[in-house]
Amino acid sequence: MPIPVVVAPLAVALGGSLAYAHVRAARRAGLTVSRHTMPWSVARRVRVVHLTDLHVGPTTPARVLRRVVDVVTGLDADLVVMTGDYVNTSARRLGPLTDFVHALPKPCIAVLGNHDHWTDPVRIAGALARGGAVVLQNAVHHVEGRGFDLPVVGVDDGRSRHADVRRAFRQVATPERALVLTHDPRTAEEIAGHGAPLVLSGHTHGGQIDVPHVVPFFARLAGMPYLRGFHRIARTDLYVSAGLGHARSGLRSPRTAPEIAVFDLDPRARRRTSERCSTPLGAPRR
Repeated sequence: MPIPVVVAPLAVALGGSLAYAHVRAARRAGLTVSRHTMPWSVARRVRVVHLTDLHVGPTTPARVLRRVVDVVTGLDADLVVMTGDYVNTSARRLGPLTDFVHALPKPCIAVLGNHDHWTDPVRIAGALARGGAVVLQNAVHHVEGRGFDLPVVGVDDGRSRHADVRRAFRQVATPERALVLTHDPRTAEEIAGHGAPLVLSGHTHGGQIDVPHVVPFFARLAGMPYLRGFHRIARTDLYVSAGLGHARSGLRSPRTAPEIAVFDLDPRARRRTSERCSTPLGAPRR
């Protein structure tokens, strides 16, 4: 009997057992806040808070959204960015999405994801804009704050074939200073050719139920080598956040617990540093 025929069922069985153990632990994992300091060519430190994959609906209930707003509000952000998949497959919950964005600190910049394009991109972009977000679709927006000017490039979703990297960078005079947002991390391979230092993305949910070795192996077979965390592509750092919501099951493992990622773009930093901490999702509002 060929080896793959024997190995595949064993891998599925082992993966299922490990996944069950990981999901049980995940119920205690809460919300992860990851903090990263990045060397950056800017006049002063700029704090960027990254949110992605809200999937507003039954798998991301209102209490989770309220908790996220509480945490983000306490992070003293200069900029909030969001990288897509605000819904699952329905545009019926755009009111809560608008309320959520309205409650976030500003400025806030967003790009769309594949679920948004598959559902109703015009209505979803409108809901984000009504909440006060700037929605970028293959375009650049300059964020001007106290003592800094940061070009933010928004590349539309590659999974649904709406990405146009060349168009997005057409008006970018200093790509080496640009922060880039895109939903599908694989789009970073083309973005890296423009020399941007950092790309923020989501889409993968970090593997969602990430059984070590098993899920990354099958993800690579499916053409997704970037599941979570940092990846280096040429001179570009790609960061893949585990995101906040769930497309279907609502289950996660501890290593892929819902995530808020914080990036300090710091002219004094000599190298990249990272740390992680957890906070209960069910904590009361202040």
